[in-house]
Amino acid sequence: MPFHNANPGIKINDRFLIVMGVQQMMQRKQLTQGGSSSPQTREVEPSHHKKKKGLLLFILLLAACTLSFGLFLRSSLFTLERIEIRGLDKVPAEEFRRTTRLQEGMNIWSINPPLFREKALAIPRVQSVQVERDLPAALVVHVEEKCPAALVSYHGYYLELAPDGTFIGIQNHYTGDLPLINGLLWGQMDVGSSIPDRPRGEIIEVFLEALAERPALPLAEINVENPQQITVYTWEGMEVWMGGKHDLARKIDLLHSIYIRLKQNRDELLAGCLDLRVVETPVFRPFRDQ
Repeated sequence: MPFHNANPGIKINDRFLIVMGVQQMMQRKQLTQGGSSSPQTREVEPSHHKKKKGLLLFILLLAACTLSFGLFLRSSLFTLERIEIRGLDKVPAEEFRRTTRLQEGMNIWSINPPLFREKALAIPRVQSVQVERDLPAALVVHVEEKCPAALVSYHGYYLELAPDGTFIGIQNHYTGDLPLINGLLWGQMDVGSSIPDRPRGEIIEVFLEALAERPALPLAEINVENPQQITVYTWEGMEVWMGGKHDLARKIDLLHSIYIRLKQNRDELLAGCLDLRVVETPVFRPFRDQ
């Protein structure tokens, strides 16, 4: 819209200056009315800086406390002076210490229980380990060893076989208190390893599971030379034909129940042959009838 000079007595330049002056006055008024928060802003800014300084001071104090606490834990107060290892029977204490790198003079907090347990379980005969700190300078280690469930004849000596299927030790003589496993034809076997002959090893593992559930199973010998004709002998001399691996767990259960029944009747009936190749139709033949 064109600007008309309503008052010819005032020049256009003067009017422009007047308009600019009015706009500046209006802007000052708006700042005065709507800018009441400005003093508050000036008050909040110092408060905000104070909070930052307080947070920084807290972080520095926390870091100093953490450093002091770490130095305290590494002090000579926590130098290991006494080590007590409970539960060892077959495993020599020196072997246990050497494998776990446990010795007096260590800082008690330098022992990492999960890592320590992992090292201890590398010993084939060790079943479980628990570490207990007796502050400030003593450590108690609770060890549970594996017990052999059977023996395997191998190169003139006997390997102790644990329930989990690993070899945990060696015996020079057969003492007659554990089942003897025969028929493993190939593969190198040593302490810390498992049965390399897997087809026969899987059969033996079924017997190990059964022995773990029923320690009183009267198994004197387990022969797996022919996996299709597994033969078992009891302590009384009863020969048991188990057939193949199929239904082997059921056949072992059936052997246990028939053995108890025969033993309750007459011990001499245990001298015979029990045919469990067909689990639904077991047959017992005393040796005197053969």
